[in-house]
Amino acid sequence: MRLLPAAILAIGTLCTLPQARAADPDWVFANSGPGGQPMVMSHQGSLDVMFYRSASGTIGIAIHQRHGRYRNPRGVETAMVMIGRFTIALQTFLDGQKWDTAGGDLKPDTVPDMVDALKVAATGALIPFEHDPVPFSVRGAMAALDDLAHYAKDHGESLPPPLQPAPATHAAPGVDIEKLAHHPYDTQHGRRLVLPLYDIAANCGRAHIEMQDTDGECITAEQKSQAALTAQWAQYDSDLKGACLSLVSDPGRLEKYQALLMCLSRYQDDRRQWQLVSGSSGSDDILPAKNGGAGQPPATAPTPP
Repeated sequence: MRLLPAAILAIGTLCTLPQARAADPDWVFANSGPGGQPMVMSHQGSLDVMFYRSASGTIGIAIHQRHGRYRNPRGVETAMVMIGRFTIALQTFLDGQKWDTAGGDLKPDTVPDMVDALKVAATGALIPFEHDPVPFSVRGAMAALDDLAHYAKDHGESLPPPLQPAPATHAAPGVDIEKLAHHPYDTQHGRRLVLPLYDIAANCGRAHIEMQDTDGECITAEQKSQAALTAQWAQYDSDLKGACLSLVSDPGRLEKYQALLMCLSRYQDDRRQWQLVSGSSGSDDILPAKNGGAGQPPATAPTPP
């Protein structure tokens, strides 16, 4: 535990901090708090309840009994904060009938206990030395701390789990169709894929991103491309079909049949050219002699459906 300087804890200083959105009507987010760290604070009667990101990178709790100005204490005693079954010790500064508390930094391994308590508790209590317990609300504190965690992450800082936001999930990398087209044979061995049925009118009725044509021109071009694909579908390799279908599934691509025809035509031509110039690539797919007798010629590509 570390005592925070009185000047940092001065409530007058905190009131001048720039404020961002409130995570809950009773909780205010401040971009800077004790030691220059972000914090969230709730004004509750004469109490100010604060959670802050401490300089050590974890979470701290501070509670203030508001009065005209902060006075240097004449004595220091221990106070407890209880939220459900979670308890943390603070420092209480006594000055006559007034008292104040310095923040207590949590250790990373105690943060999950505090978070679990905040998820189920509605109130907490400050229990100063030789004073009656003072209740306070923790409604909205979990949402406020979640905002604090996101703010810290956005600014290159960190908070201990479970407050640190989960990293964004990234989609698995798509097939490298350029590389695929330079593989001499169908890597999916003729897997059957059906030409999808796209809603031409609906796609062409939307604002065009790829093309600058009118709805009528779009519909005509889509119908022609659909007819060409229907006639030629069996001529395209299955792996190229799958890769091109994935590309045109992008919601921003509206001319589905045109894009699919262009994709398949281009990459099937690339593969045919590669077959002419590359010969054997050394893969098992195109070196059946490795599994058969020596001197056998390479097998031909599987006949696509």
